[in-house]
Amino acid sequence: CKPQPCVVSVEGLSSSTTDVQLKSLLMSVGPIQSLQMLPQQRKAIAKFKEPAHALAFQQKFHRKLL
Repeated sequence: CKPQPCVVSVEGLSSSTTDVQLKSLLMSVGPIQSLQMLPQQRKAIAKFKEPAHALAFQQKFHRKLL
């Protein structure tokens, strides 16, 4: 997978959102390669194995509170 199409940035996370919760949401769409939590910035960066899964996640969770 080329770097960009597989990567999603999840911003504005609740301070109570855990990596386990987020990983579960991500994997409900498709397999992920990595997840990096950035709690100080209230965001996370996830890399899916397939670009279609990254797109599906963005469409499913865009503008949702996580």
